[in-house]
Amino acid sequence: MRSQQRQRRDTAREDLARRRANERLRQIQALAQLDCLSGVPPESLARLATCATLRAFGPGTVMVNERGPAAFLSLILRGTVSLTLHDRAGHESLIGVLNRGDCFGEGALFGDRFRGVTAQADTICYLLQLSLADVRAALDASPELEQTLRRIYQRRLVESTLGRVPLFSQLAPVDRMHIADLLRPASFSRGTVVLHEGAIGEALYMLVSGQVVVEQSGQAIAYLEEGDFFGEMSLLTRRPHNADVRALTPVEVLALPAANLDALLASQPALAAQLAEVVERRKASSLAMRGDVERQTQLTALLQHGLRRGSHVLVRDQNLCKPGCRICEDACAARHGTSRLRVAGFTVNGLDVADACRQCRVGAECVEACPENAIVWNDAGALIVTDGCTACGECVPACPYDAIHLTPADAHRHSPLWGLWQRLQQFRTPTIPLEPVNRLQQRANKCDLCHGHRDLACISACPTGALRLVPVEEVFPL
Repeated sequence: MRSQQRQRRDTAREDLARRRANERLRQIQALAQLDCLSGVPPESLARLATCATLRAFGPGTVMVNERGPAAFLSLILRGTVSLTLHDRAGHESLIGVLNRGDCFGEGALFGDRFRGVTAQADTICYLLQLSLADVRAALDASPELEQTLRRIYQRRLVESTLGRVPLFSQLAPVDRMHIADLLRPASFSRGTVVLHEGAIGEALYMLVSGQVVVEQSGQAIAYLEEGDFFGEMSLLTRRPHNADVRALTPVEVLALPAANLDALLASQPALAAQLAEVVERRKASSLAMRGDVERQTQLTALLQHGLRRGSHVLVRDQNLCKPGCRICEDACAARHGTSRLRVAGFTVNGLDVADACRQCRVGAECVEACPENAIVWNDAGALIVTDGCTACGECVPACPYDAIHLTPADAHRHSPLWGLWQRLQQFRTPTIPLEPVNRLQQRANKCDLCHGHRDLACISACPTGALRLVPVEEVFPL
């Protein structure tokens, strides 16, 4: 009797194992049929199948928002998905329409922090979703998967860059795809002169990432960043470049050769007219800047202080702040052990821009200098120092704005709040101290917009509302 029961259990286990193996095989075969996973070996697909979750979304559902980070790599099994974003002028631009076999959400796998798209279901959609952590682990074990997804990322990066440039954003996606085939990528290190004044124009350049300054005779007259373009004036006027374009950060560009631009403008009269308008506006702006010494000085100072490196700045309204008030600095010190900001920073248009970490969006020198990769961006776009910090100090001289310092690792223990906590501990039952743990005596310290807290200590403590965190464009509409 027991032998028969054991035999039945063994048979049931074998049947279950067989059904699971068949189900896994069907999953692998289904994944292999998706165009976005073409060429990925079965063993890599098997790994993806173990961590994929099937989800359904109704028409009109926004599955990814361009203003927030993607959490999943989504593989489309059924349905239609529209990808859109907003260009620099605020207009919505259709990047593409995805169907079965396509994917989205791959950008974050390759460090794509600042180029989000909105993915919205046009029909009922069935997706296989994989957490980015699981996909990253799979990439480490499968170069074929990494290569396949990177090709998709690079193609979509070009298309989204064109979509962010107002000049091209209103073209049909098929026209932008044609332009994308003509573009040539190029990279430039910090400080490199991308275009030289007096040289003959060879291409139209679009900024994929990074920041550049336009200079005439050494004087800054304009500032450009991701989504902007340059080099068009020489091509349209058939004259040499009238200014240098210098990289303020590491820069990635897409170059459209002059011959291809001529052919494009000949086939797109509306685009040619729009580009001509841009040239005239830039000529007028350049002329006005050359005649406005105060504005030139302000622009130069803004760039020297790095106040366009991040997306937001802390500003203080002088009319609302009492002379000598340092409540915000004291609140910062109370929370973090030492103040991470100085309110008396750079003054522009009646506002004091606090002297603190700029939260550089690209080319952050502290990130480049850290040998432990201990300085990273959080989901809010702030640079934070992680527990990987070894207090080597490489980041301190690397920051050109003196915004990061080494402070005692237990600096918070000297704050008033630490003293209050210590007094409260006197009422607790004494415990036997454990053996001392070896801890770092110092740690890199910088403003991280109060990472881990629900508020900004400096703003919450301000009694008059004089201190605010605002987008840089609100203060510096360049």
